Amino acid sequence: MLIAKSDKTPVSLADFAAQALLVAAIKHSFPYDKIVGEEDTSLLRTKPELVLKIWDLVDETHLDDPDAEALLRPPPPPYRGPEGRVWMIDPVDGTKGFLNQGQYVVCLVFLVDGHEKVAAFGCPHVTLDSGRISESDTFTGGPGYLVSAVRGEGAQIRPLSEGKLLEPKPLGQRDAVNDLGQLRFCENTKTTSPQFANRHKIAAELGAPWDPIHIYSTQLRYISLALGFSDVVLRTPLPNNAPAHSWDHAGGMMVFEETGGKVTDLNGKAIVLTAGRDLTENFGLIAALATIHSRVLEAVRAGFVSSGYPEYSGIIA
Repeated sequence: MLIAKSDKTPVSLADFAAQALLVAAIKHSFPYDKIVGEEDTSLLRTKPELVLKIWDLVDETHLDDPDAEALLRPPPPPYRGPEGRVWMIDPVDGTKGFLNQGQYVVCLVFLVDGHEKVAAFGCPHVTLDSGRISESDTFTGGPGYLVSAVRGEGAQIRPLSEGKLLEPKPLGQRDAVNDLGQLRFCENTKTTSPQFANRHKIAAELGAPWDPIHIYSTQLRYISLALGFSDVVLRTPLPNNAPAHSWDHAGGMMVFEETGGKVTDLNGKAIVLTAGRDLTENFGLIAALATIHSRVLEAVRAGFVSSGYPEYSGIIA
């Protein structure tokens, strides 16, 4: 079942059910931690019939392994966590992909004082066999993958299971990109949010083709970067665009950084996750390997200048 939110973006019953399961699991073990989720309950307050349908989905969802299932339910003795402990949830990132049997991600990130510490991403339709991630490379016949990271301890990937966690494989540092002409860009090519129209000029400044890989999910683009399936992700909004949502970037940035990436806004400023639900302290975004990030940043600025967009004056340093 598909529902339209106030911002005209879609949400499904699965979004609410997944978020309810994640919130319940966190609250059982960390009852005093804060939680920021994409889906709020204002819609449910006006549609009580949806609450019953969502509860049915939640109630019938269980892990096959009893020991793993038990870990989600009984809480430890109550304790008061330190200030600034926040769990950020996006129950279905890439709802359009999910509704079309395409790519989507279930996202959970733990932050302390705005700093990403732990991230886990369930990617049910990702396959590694094709050597890339896109909406055209979707595999619904397998378990998919769980990608996770701990700040300072690296990132890892393992097949998803319906019971105990399977053995992980470390994600090492990305190989250096020696030929900028081979750069692979990745974005949501079907977005309805207007962006800088001449992104191909940014690619041209780098001597690279502009033929971006299409992925709806923002978080899955970071995972594509971390796995070495793409090289650059850009967010080049128009000056009056609404800021990006925090849950679309928190955690995914860390996974990429743990494999050698760097993420900043279009002015080279670190992404600020303490401003609330939205990234109001930043304008746009560049994600690229740390070894080439400064070169990509230069190309972005040159692309704006050469296109003669006066409205970016004062926004892009």
